[in-house]
Amino acid sequence: MKNLFKFSLVLGVALLTMNVQASDIDFSLGVKKENGKIITFVLNDAKKLDLSIYDAKDRLIHSEKVTSENVIKTYDLKDLPDGIYYLEAESELKISKYKISIVGKSALLSETSILDIYKPVFEEKDGLLTVSILNAAKSPAYIKIYDHEDNEVYDSGMLKDERISKNFDVTNVVSEGYTFIITYDNKSFTKTFASK
Repeated sequence: MKNLFKFSLVLGVALLTMNVQASDIDFSLGVKKENGKIITFVLNDAKKLDLSIYDAKDRLIHSEKVTSENVIKTYDLKDLPDGIYYLEAESELKISKYKISIVGKSALLSETSILDIYKPVFEEKDGLLTVSILNAAKSPAYIKIYDHEDNEVYDSGMLKDERISKNFDVTNVVSEGYTFIITYDNKSFTKTFASK
């Protein structure tokens, strides 16, 4: 009886966790079909995305903006030589990277992202500015703040936590504005705030 209770408890927690994660989905990619070097995929719950294709040396090959909620995209990759390429989908909340393999006369797009980078979240309330970062890879992260004359006024040093949260009291800021530059996972995110 104890084992049945433990199993039920574990199953309940697992289902609850899956439900919470499903509600946090920003967008999803599903491969519709692959025919030779033509790949077709659907983006669900996309709303607004930047799509880019990069080669293995991180050189941009193609980019476009998508503003529909559910989109079917088809790319003919016949002009690309054999190799590894990456499809990057960037929304307001995250950047997801998918692998494209081209071998001979066929292209294969991974349905599962090989990398998800969640963007920093800023919340300003009652003179307190909170910066939250989900650094899933625990890569070195840095937060720097500059005033309107580009003078550095804050440097966090290296942070390696999975969840980073910093609070800043901006009630006494004398600058006309301030710019946050947050770097992690080989990406930089910039956000500028004007003084009130």
